[in-house]
Amino acid sequence: MHSVDKANVLETSRLWREVVHRIHDAEFGDVELVDQLVDNSAMQLIRRPAQFDVMVTENMFGDILSDEASML
Repeated sequence: MHSVDKANVLETSRLWREVVHRIHDAEFGDVELVDQLVDNSAMQLIRRPAQFDVMVTENMFGDILSDEASML
């Protein structure tokens, strides 16, 4: 599972990452969690889409990435 955010520049994304890790640790500890910045996720989605099984992100990034993925 990839958690996509922009934690390097957005405070809300740092909160997102904290909450995702808390929920992951409490309920989904058997699932591998990878943090990934949205810029890299957009590039990797084009470069090697098969690496993604589940992506979790907030609405704005999700809209952009799902539009990109639908064109693949």
